[in-house]
Amino acid sequence: MVYYYPIKNQNLFDVTTHINRMVNFEKIYQRVASQVIQRCHGAIKITKHGKIIEVYDTKRHMWSHGLAGLIIKEECLNAHLREWEFANVRNYMIRELLGKSKN
Repeated sequence: MVYYYPIKNQNLFDVTTHINRMVNFEKIYQRVASQVIQRCHGAIKITKHGKIIEVYDTKRHMWSHGLAGLIIKEECLNAHLREWEFANVRNYMIRELLGKSKN
């Protein structure tokens, strides 16, 4: 025997709640990359080939060799990105830093 308790104003077949919205991920990646740079106040040592050497984290008040990945991961999780999107944010961050160094 199955009991059914209907809830008031419940529409199980409402189409408007299931519309997928198009998102420009490039803008999200750029925004998160700029947040990472702002968090470090631009204190990121990078080679001309794009390898991150050292990062200064203002929350922990320390320079570190391996902290860049952790900072990127924290900012990506704050932006509700998936784990496979972290590399895209890292690429945008490196592009932005290399672009600033050429100017």
